[in-house]
Amino acid sequence: MQQFSNGTLFLWPDHWQVVGQLVPNRPHRHTSASWLVGLDGPFQLQVNGQWRSTRAALVAPEVEQSLDPGSTRMWGAQLDPDSALWRSLLPLLAGADSVDLGTASETLALGPESDCATVASALTEAIEQVGTTPTAIDPRVEQVCAWLRSALPDKIDVGELGAAVGLSASRLSHLFRQQTGVTLRRFLLQLKMNQVLAHWEPGKSLSRLAMEAGFYDQPHFVRTARGMFDALPSDYASGGRFRICRCGLSS
Repeated sequence: MQQFSNGTLFLWPDHWQVVGQLVPNRPHRHTSASWLVGLDGPFQLQVNGQWRSTRAALVAPEVEQSLDPGSTRMWGAQLDPDSALWRSLLPLLAGADSVDLGTASETLALGPESDCATVASALTEAIEQVGTTPTAIDPRVEQVCAWLRSALPDKIDVGELGAAVGLSASRLSHLFRQQTGVTLRRFLLQLKMNQVLAHWEPGKSLSRLAMEAGFYDQPHFVRTARGMFDALPSDYASGGRFRICRCGLSS
């Protein structure tokens, strides 16, 4: 996740979006796919150590990236690996780690005052312009994803999960990585980080956030947040510089 001022973070169960003035960040690896659009002009994106200038880009899950937006306002989305939104965009990569997109970003009027319906509609319309029919996901993997979302276990018993969907532990691990691009463990960590965002509020301690999201302890949470987002909630959410909209989530 990127730090930003005068922006808004919009949260859904399977993805989140941010609109606002972001600041540069260091290399990190999202477990989700990254949708990045410069609302006012191009920005600088680093993927696997290589910088390029782009107006809109897509980055696959688990690919090292960093962002330097300059002065442009950004519209970003992090799409969970099992999200239908991401699976509509997946064919555009054609096996690459990242690709530039031809979105009509100059027609967008998104701002920090936008609401859930506005940004949801904007992303859906943009994906319809450039994406395809969502690629199918194996129903056994889909079942595992759904269970992990609902149960949010402390840890994963791959053998038990595999037995529940008629697969060996090794076969499930391989199939899950093949279908989603991430490991089961990383997917669970992504879900836990989503929980942190959903439950964050000013004044809440890191230790309490970590406990509520099911992390082993605060250091585990901090390492995960830094590795995935190069930020902690308190880094980008302090000082009233932005608001959180919990779209389709209970407060």
